Amino acid sequence: MSKAVQVVTLLIEGMSVRAVSRITGVHKTTILALLLTVGQKCERVFDRIVRDARPRFVQADELWSFVHTKEAHIGIGDPKEWGDAYTFMALDSETKLILSYHVGKRDGASALAFVRDLSERIDPMWRCQITTDGFKPYINAIEEYFGANVDYAQLLKIYGKAKGEAPDWYAPTMVLDAIPVSVSGNPRIERISTSYVERANLSVRTHLRRFTRLSLGFSKKLENLKATVSLFMAFYNFVRVHQTLRVTPAMQARLTDHIWDIQELLTWASE
Repeated sequence: MSKAVQVVTLLIEGMSVRAVSRITGVHKTTILALLLTVGQKCERVFDRIVRDARPRFVQADELWSFVHTKEAHIGIGDPKEWGDAYTFMALDSETKLILSYHVGKRDGASALAFVRDLSERIDPMWRCQITTDGFKPYINAIEEYFGANVDYAQLLKIYGKAKGEAPDWYAPTMVLDAIPVSVSGNPRIERISTSYVERANLSVRTHLRRFTRLSLGFSKKLENLKATVSLFMAFYNFVRVHQTLRVTPAMQARLTDHIWDIQELLTWASE
């Protein structure tokens, strides 16, 4: 258990599989096997505990990464799982609890699967406000699984090129404007925002090497990426103390009554 805790801790704190192998002396194949096992079990822990939530304001966004090969370099006959892989994530903006997540392509099917899972984790008798970006498949997905029992809005962002000395392929885009648009119900205009979930996206990139840009730590298999994301989501909700809240998001949402450590998370996952 102590060695498993050490490996998982290093993985969740931004180290690559090869770096963890060099430090711990555990073979990389063993590390990946442990990651798959722990990731699958953390998915079940998340599924079991994050239920009947009553958030007032939910923010949803997608975080880009890729598997094996970037989308532009995909060739004929390459596996369908290669290329772009997006992590959809929904966050309660008050408790900072991650309510739902999904790893897949940025398409209608993924949007439907993501919103369906989100709807199953919120108390069906509870009405909340949901804000997403301007991804069009969200509109049908929200209508399909929430119907009229939601106040839904989109935040449409207008992008332009950033002015700087970096080459075009590297320079980040600049947000010129953000336009709040009411889609259904009566969303509060001042709460139409995706700032908190975008900050959570930064936490993902900080903690997981697979999401670090311009590095060799990207995922070579989709199942490894999914396992890593599941591990992080459980870590974020139950183990990681939010600096503003001073407790974990799960404690703030009254799903747990104390701060877990990595060993307790692994123990729960093994039950």
